Amino acid sequence: ERDFLKKVYNVVEAGGKVLIPVFALGRAQELCILVEEFWERMNLKVPVYFCHGLTEKATNYYKLFITWTNEKIKSTFVNRNMFDFKHISVFDRSYVNNPGPMVVFATPGMLHSGMSLNIFKAWCHDAKNMVIMPGYCVAGTMGHKLLNGSRKIETDKGSVTVNMAVEYLSFSAHADAKGILQLIKNCQPKNVVLVHGEERKLSFYIENKTDQFEIQSFILAIVEE
Repeated sequence: ERDFLKKVYNVVEAGGKVLIPVFALGRAQELCILVEEFWERMNLKVPVYFCHGLTEKATNYYKLFITWTNEKIKSTFVNRNMFDFKHISVFDRSYVNNPGPMVVFATPGMLHSGMSLNIFKAWCHDAKNMVIMPGYCVAGTMGHKLLNGSRKIETDKGSVTVNMAVEYLSFSAHADAKGILQLIKNCQPKNVVLVHGEERKLSFYIENKTDQFEIQSFILAIVEE
């Protein structure tokens, strides 16, 4: 979290723009809260936006059902609703070419279409700008290509040269390899079935990780239900 906020702050202080492609439910709200609290603490005036649509609707539900959230979030409700953002407002596509620094949370999270991709294409030529990928990107998506070092991207409007900084900071809601091993260790199941991920990595995981528990492990084929 500290690294994320530091990168965002350094870019906007230098006059750049930060694009954060997010999934509309969960991660968008989590990162918005981080930025909201940081902006409040630092008394920053740089505009921060999240895209309208599903993200806005989801945030409204979080605001409405704040008593269903965890204790840390719920406890802030004494003073104000954590999802009633003071420093973050709804993004309008006309803001894309506005001068000066800004931060935008936009969907989809893998940069394969929609508003996040449109903003990326508008900002990627400027070396002062940055895109922060906070989650996993499927092979073939723009996000995956960027994270694998591509600096020239083919789009519907032709080839685009990427001069902006590209950062990956994982805020995944999924357990990592260590977390999965800990779960197996605690539960001691008879079998382990892996159902989500790239086959090559799943096979490596079974051969090098789960075998240590002497538990039979399987990879579920994509076509199976």
